[in-house]
Amino acid sequence: MGVIQSCDHLASAPWDPDAPDAQRTVNFRDLRASAAVAACRAAIAEAPRLRRLHFQLGRAYDRQGANHDAFEAYRRAAELGSGAAKVNIGILYQQGRRFEKSDAKARAWFRDAAETGIPEGMYCYAVALDNGIGGSPDAAAARAWYVKSAERGTTKARDALVRLELDGSGTGVRCD
Repeated sequence: MGVIQSCDHLASAPWDPDAPDAQRTVNFRDLRASAAVAACRAAIAEAPRLRRLHFQLGRAYDRQGANHDAFEAYRRAAELGSGAAKVNIGILYQQGRRFEKSDAKARAWFRDAAETGIPEGMYCYAVALDNGIGGSPDAAAARAWYVKSAERGTTKARDALVRLELDGSGTGVRCD
């Protein structure tokens, strides 16, 4: 197995549209961070413009709790056009663990991710609008983004829509 395939095998996210094989992805909790960091760094040395490798390196650092390193890898992936990286940068800002806490920055990154067309970004932006993360709540806009995400197969967006319809904004659903 080559270094690029090794990085893909160890760190591809199930919801990343750039993942080369949707059947061979790794849930975050199952990611073997040390092996993935080594593989993805080697892969980036071979193919530095392949955005998914930077995103996957970011996930590996993120899993280790090395959030500043994760941010740098995600930022590079985002510069190369990765919507998935924008989602994860938003999550770093929202959670603020070993990283700057900023709901306003999280919301802005989620909006950017949503506008790339990535369903997970649409969902996270809807969550921010729904729950007033980083700005005022906006139930109508939240509903519109939940619908867009649900139309692209995001089950949790469909569930959030039901909660929004029943309870109104402030559903408490999370993006993480």
